[in-house]
Amino acid sequence: MARTLVGLDVGSHSVKVVELARAGGKFRIARAAVVPTPPGAVVDGAPGDPRSLGTAIRAAFDQSGIRNRRVNTALGGRAVVIREIRLPTMPDEELAQAVRFEAERYLPAGSKDAAVDFQVLERVQEGQTTRLDVLFVAARREVVDSFAAALQGAGVTPEVLEVTSFALMRLFQEDAREGAVVLADIGADSTDLLVVHGGRLRLARTVPVAGNALTRAVAGVLGLETSAAQAAKEEKGVATTGPGSVADPASARIADAIVPVLGDILTEVRRSIDYFQSRWTGEAVRKVILVGGTARLRNLPALLADELNLPVEVGDTFRAASADGLDPAMAPVLAVAVGLALRGAEP
Repeated sequence: MARTLVGLDVGSHSVKVVELARAGGKFRIARAAVVPTPPGAVVDGAPGDPRSLGTAIRAAFDQSGIRNRRVNTALGGRAVVIREIRLPTMPDEELAQAVRFEAERYLPAGSKDAAVDFQVLERVQEGQTTRLDVLFVAARREVVDSFAAALQGAGVTPEVLEVTSFALMRLFQEDAREGAVVLADIGADSTDLLVVHGGRLRLARTVPVAGNALTRAVAGVLGLETSAAQAAKEEKGVATTGPGSVADPASARIADAIVPVLGDILTEVRRSIDYFQSRWTGEAVRKVILVGGTARLRNLPALLADELNLPVEVGDTFRAASADGLDPAMAPVLAVAVGLALRGAEP
């Protein structure tokens, strides 16, 4: 039997796992599961309680029926720092030290023994001097160790530990071949904003505004507990700023409540686009792709498209891996997990 590919995406709201099998030269999602992340198990993208997180990961595998416990997984959100920097040409050993020094500047004060990886992207001639464009990824060592402990507790072995941003780039690489694309992963605690252009990650930002902020807004206006507000948001929520555009009274109240939060997300998307276009003059963003659970909010693509004057769509995860029998609404939820699994298909 051909070996399957497994992607594990651990978020603050849910744990997602998918198993890909080859089908006639393509891939299909053979098994998948989404289970709730226990409260406090993931905080700011980092494991807060490795034991309970490990239990949730094990539950996802048990529910899905996936027996292959060798996985590709990732850290994301505010747990990691991704930057592109330009450095002078230097020997490899000195370069590694220079990148580590730069990386530690971006981590919280007091961070020690950071986990750092980097790649030289390009050699750039500046007058008589050759400089290096370097992309690095950094995380606090204790974050990596805590995640490893959760995986071990779940009986899972990581084949690859990367960054969620790279999983999304891999999944939507075809979309970015014809021009710059913004990938917006709108999760529960935070939104990851990526600008991909020319096969490279030009910008990666994490902003602390996402689905939970929408839920709090709904809870406040309807006087509901968090779980009830979450359910109301998913059932009745709609993204709109036009008065009188929603007939259902409950949906109209929710729409009014979440406008400020959606405005904050919109502002951050616009800032990312403006930054990219200020650095790469003459290059325009071609479209925005939404993933993450909050991407399922009704009318969100249309609202953002109208405000940004750009095409906005929910990412078609199932284009890369067919998903017979799965609810199409799960496509944006499983995006990172599928992108991680596809890492195993690369040469």
